[in-house]
Amino acid sequence: MLGAEPFEAMLAAFQRAMKEKTPESLSALVASTRRTNWQTLPEAIGPLARDACPDCLSAIVTPGVSTDLAMVVLIALISRMEVMADGPYRVEHDESKNLTTYHDMLQALINHTDQVELRQTAITNFKLPLKLTEVIQVNSKNSPAIQLADVMIGAALEAGNIMTGHRAEGLDPDDLLALFRDDQLIHMLPDLDFGAQKEFRRGTQASEIIDYFAANFASEDRGA
Repeated sequence: MLGAEPFEAMLAAFQRAMKEKTPESLSALVASTRRTNWQTLPEAIGPLARDACPDCLSAIVTPGVSTDLAMVVLIALISRMEVMADGPYRVEHDESKNLTTYHDMLQALINHTDQVELRQTAITNFKLPLKLTEVIQVNSKNSPAIQLADVMIGAALEAGNIMTGHRAEGLDPDDLLALFRDDQLIHMLPDLDFGAQKEFRRGTQASEIIDYFAANFASEDRGA
């Protein structure tokens, strides 16, 4: 919709602006945005392309704000595990820089005792306090369970690359997917059926979730 090459260039400029936070990188981002077919989706990037939106640029240069999606992915994973778990549970994770980075946030979520339930989508709610009681890191060499999980994750990534055309040969995706239940897979795929997506999110409380996190879990040493 936005033009493949100009859109890719815009994404690269956005990553650079988020990292460097300089006037030059911001100008390059605005220029690259204007070279896309932004008129086809003006509500998404129109403010930046048309007006060099000060609010957008201010958010990008805010110290601590980054494009790191680790916390978003972890929250999605926790939300799914909370549904699947019948009672209290512990997560063991391979030694990971991301988990180390977000350990304090995860511990704050575990320690949070206020009763709250917010609707994310038609099939997902975020509910506190969590059933999750502990998150620990272990060396995968000492954990056969984590070794098996690593193998299965690698296989899922390979199958996903084949399904999306990024890889020509490898595991048969249909054979692999047959090993999982639908509720055991979390994926992020683009969907241009805007009507269905709007219905999927009707009545959700995404903004309330953001406000709740900002009010209860924000600190000076953590970004947005």
